[in-house]
Amino acid sequence: MKKKIKDDSGITLVALVVTVIVMLMIASISVVEGRKMITKSKMQTEETNMLMIQAKAKAYMEDIEAKIWTESGSDKDDERDEEFEDRGMVANTSLVTGTMLSQVNSDMQEHNIQYLVTDEGLENMSLSNLAGKGKQYVVIFESTELKLIDVINIAGITYNDTIYYSLSKLQEVLESNN
Repeated sequence: MKKKIKDDSGITLVALVVTVIVMLMIASISVVEGRKMITKSKMQTEETNMLMIQAKAKAYMEDIEAKIWTESGSDKDDERDEEFEDRGMVANTSLVTGTMLSQVNSDMQEHNIQYLVTDEGLENMSLSNLAGKGKQYVVIFESTELKLIDVINIAGITYNDTIYYSLSKLQEVLESNN
């Protein structure tokens, strides 16, 4: 007599559909989280670049002020501007306005000196990887005490549908998302 063979060894269609749905859910979560991580990484890279610009600009100002302090005679503001220009930073007060300036953390938003960092300036600051890529940065100093206020990325950095221009705002956002 022959035994009946039961054919239960395969996967059912329902189990296959459930498995595919679970895999799709995991994949979609991974893609969303991956995009968030990439965006945050780009923001952190930009923060690092801006911190480097900030540190170099501060050192430049201290060096230039020490040099100008020992010299006498001519207009100190013009001398300062020439010294910055020699280092690849051009005095310009019309680049940072409106929304960009409103993001600067300072009571001295009205009274400031702005220097556009040129590609040559980026190279002098050891940021040659940014030179020639169309990125423009502006360093803002308070005009009476000549202390560094902020660094601005003119193009801005978009995060959660908001554009951030200043280093100080970028740091606030990154700090609040940790």
